[in-house]
Amino acid sequence: MVKSIRVKTAVSRTKIPVADFTVNPYIGCSIGCKYCFARFIGPFKSHGSEWGKDIFVKENIAECLRKGIDRFPRGVFFVSTVCDAYQHVEKQTMLTRRILEILVSRGFPIFMMTKSSLITRDIDLLQQAKELRVMISITTDRDDVIKALEPGGTGFAERLNTLKTLRDAGIDAGVFVGPVLPMNQQFVAEKIAELTNHVTLDPLNYPWQVKGIFRERGWHYWLTRESFLEVKTVFKKVIPTCTTTHD
Repeated sequence: MVKSIRVKTAVSRTKIPVADFTVNPYIGCSIGCKYCFARFIGPFKSHGSEWGKDIFVKENIAECLRKGIDRFPRGVFFVSTVCDAYQHVEKQTMLTRRILEILVSRGFPIFMMTKSSLITRDIDLLQQAKELRVMISITTDRDDVIKALEPGGTGFAERLNTLKTLRDAGIDAGVFVGPVLPMNQQFVAEKIAELTNHVTLDPLNYPWQVKGIFRERGWHYWLTRESFLEVKTVFKKVIPTCTTTHD
């Protein structure tokens, strides 16, 4: 289900270290990551809907942003925190692009994270941003893991290609390996290293959401702290500049 709604405000303050404000064009996300905190933290939890299938489109969010943007002090805007700004419906609504047009025109610093190649549609705008950081979320190289845990997500090769396309266009794009999922860590690290040394690792922070899936598929080890530390060790050897969210 995709439903249009109207909102009174467009911007929220955030305590996420990389940003000061956040703009979320949608409630819900069609990529449907089983581990996502937005399933139970944030506005989606109050809608009684099905995660990954029910999307609420904030049809007037760009208008609200345009009217209120000048009230905010200079700070980093994260587009967006509780959904992928380039999830499938964005192709039709173009809300994220309209939000970017406003932020870029006002010169605000922008931070973005996505699993979608649709971001390449907006390279023209991203190139105009005065301050911009983009992170492509790459969590695994395994198709079976993506299918089970990120059912609406793109494959490993497509995410690498998205990263390459952005970097070839002169955009400061790195990789967020978070959460770390079952993978061939040496292979993933080497492939990422061919394109960028700007990499951040993040553990599986809410394992209770996916514990059943992991156990059904024999992925028990990947629920342990040891698995994350193993991946971190490999990545540090391949990409010495790699950091973790807890560094």
